[in-house]
Amino acid sequence: MDGIRRVMVVEDEVMLLLDLVENLADFGIESLPLMMADGAARTLCKSDIDALITDIELPGNNSGLDLAWRCAQLKPSMPIVVVSGGVRPTRSQLPPNAIFVPKPYDIQQILDGLDRRMQRAA
Repeated sequence: MDGIRRVMVVEDEVMLLLDLVENLADFGIESLPLMMADGAARTLCKSDIDALITDIELPGNNSGLDLAWRCAQLKPSMPIVVVSGGVRPTRSQLPPNAIFVPKPYDIQQILDGLDRRMQRAA
């Protein structure tokens, strides 16, 4: 995938996190895996992250939507994929540079979402 080499992945379900990290690696994309949104925005600022993939419902004080909006403020052109198996956000609940992919998903849906956001940012 052109332009995306390193992705922050925030997912609290360990098996889903490991599976997504492994699938991204199969496409040559390095992942920075996290299990909570708390502190992720600070990490995002200090890292050379090209995109964000986050679940909505996460432990801690911040949700994945909170993280997505903070990311959009810090890096407005960064592609964001928001995922959830429960909550289905409306378009207005997502930052402009984000796309929603419902769980269960396959890796191609995630890659397509990142690609669409990259094209939109260009």
